[in-house]
Amino acid sequence: MTSTGENAVEEVVLVTGGSGFIGQHLLKYLLREQKSLGIKEVRSLDIVPFENKIGIFHIAALKTFVGDICEPKSSTVQDAFRNVNCVFHCAALVTIEYPPNFKELDRVNVNGTSTVVDLCVQHNVRRLIYTSCASVCLVPFKGYSTFTIVINQTESKANTPTFNAQEPADFDKSFLIPGYSSSKLRAESIVLNSNGALLSNQRDYLETVAIRPPLTYGEGDEKFVPRVFEYLSSRGYSYPRIAGAGGKQQLVYAGNVAWGHLCAYKTLKATPKAIAGLPVFVTDDTPINDVTRFIQKMALLGGKFKINLTLWYLPHFLFFLLSFLTELFVQLLYPVTKYKLSYSLRAIASFTASVLMFNRLRASIHMDYVPLVEPEDAAQESARWYAQWWEKQRSKNNVKSS
Repeated sequence: MTSTGENAVEEVVLVTGGSGFIGQHLLKYLLREQKSLGIKEVRSLDIVPFENKIGIFHIAALKTFVGDICEPKSSTVQDAFRNVNCVFHCAALVTIEYPPNFKELDRVNVNGTSTVVDLCVQHNVRRLIYTSCASVCLVPFKGYSTFTIVINQTESKANTPTFNAQEPADFDKSFLIPGYSSSKLRAESIVLNSNGALLSNQRDYLETVAIRPPLTYGEGDEKFVPRVFEYLSSRGYSYPRIAGAGGKQQLVYAGNVAWGHLCAYKTLKATPKAIAGLPVFVTDDTPINDVTRFIQKMALLGGKFKINLTLWYLPHFLFFLLSFLTELFVQLLYPVTKYKLSYSLRAIASFTASVLMFNRLRASIHMDYVPLVEPEDAAQESARWYAQWWEKQRSKNNVKSS
């Protein structure tokens, strides 16, 4: 879609969290498609200085700001939002540590998102595209199980809990991933409920949409595949088998997630009523498989090492029970030890036993979304980046040990 006429080269767009994983891929495509999208300036706002981690071209055209979205009165944040037409809100605290830091998750993911909405209204930003996640749908199957089943469900069919401000603790218990999922759904609700808000110019209205990608991989990822590589490297590259009722997960390439954001941007400009105020699943054609197989594929394609599966397997119910007891022990001692698990074991147990397959019909029909990067190309590019990352980590570790 090429913008023509009066809409050509007139927009200013801002990406919050531009130094992050999804943010970098989004900046890559925004800068590449800048002219065809009718964008005259691309901006990035992040709490840390921008670092080009994935080889973004046309980087000289990017205008960067270092500031905290939770401090809206700062001159840097105000300058970043000034004269902006569309905000892509990717900034978030992404963590599944245990016990969760509810205070920080609320500060960044919930209150920070509310602040972004307020800034959009203040600066007359007409479009807000929020990076949510499919984990907002990870609720216990039938309300009480230790896994979930999502099979070809659309946004209207997938189950998401309703937030009750009087009982926030109960709301969090509705999710299989504690802390993080509930904060993302609350933030998503803030964005979608702000659709139609009157801007400060008393003339225009805010149009919003929430993009829900499932577990994402690709260049710049430092929290998913690399963390698994680190875990396996200390255990002889042997992956434990977990047996359960499901174990089939849908993954998505970060480049396609970013492309979905651009499709949402074009749709909000052309036919906003099609998606305004709605969540949208963005997936691609990455084969649906268990995460174990995917990690093996990344290691093999990278050509650095081979990952084997253990001869023994641990039943899901036993893994979940051990995870529950471990987390209970950690939580009881936390006031004294301040020790945290880097990852919630129960969240891992639940995710690896779940069946997750989301339907992207809304994205396809209303946003004209078609995955930009083919699965094999995405796998090759990702594996190459993971291999380079792994070599750098090993070099760092060798320097420290010498």
